[in-house]
Amino acid sequence: MTAIIALKKPLLDADGLNLEISKLDFARLKHKYTQSSEAEMTAEQWDAAELEYRRFLTLKSLYPSVSLVPSKQIDSIWHAHILDTRAYREDCHQVFGRFIDHYPYFGIYGEEDYQNLKNAFAHTAALYVEHFGAYPGGGKEEQAMRCQDHACHVPTECACRVEGACK
Repeated sequence: MTAIIALKKPLLDADGLNLEISKLDFARLKHKYTQSSEAEMTAEQWDAAELEYRRFLTLKSLYPSVSLVPSKQIDSIWHAHILDTRAYREDCHQVFGRFIDHYPYFGIYGEEDYQNLKNAFAHTAALYVEHFGAYPGGGKEEQAMRCQDHACHVPTECACRVEGACK
């Protein structure tokens, strides 16, 4: 007897985005990060990053068991979304049916783990190309490499993770 397995695939809009993801409302986040006293980017920069974040989420919906690695640009929008905890939780349940964790430690546990990060990003970029065309910036590995300019990634034994803060 042959078994037929039907996997639940998300509906996609005309741009290839998961329909549920295309409906997510990021207006408050956009205002905060482009027009408020906490503005970090222009509206045009936000729009470009938001589109890439929606594409990343679409890939996560299409490949739920694959370790996908966001670019730094996408990661910044993901962090902003996560900080709006209620909206993030509700959006995750609406789109994925579960909470999507963010694992910020990928690539920091030695050379093998770092190589795994690079491989996962290359795989993410390949899936992106398959679904959306050319990866912005070419999908170069430095687009996803651990940042050196953020306190959470400073190489230090200090528990506060800020170099020189503990004396």
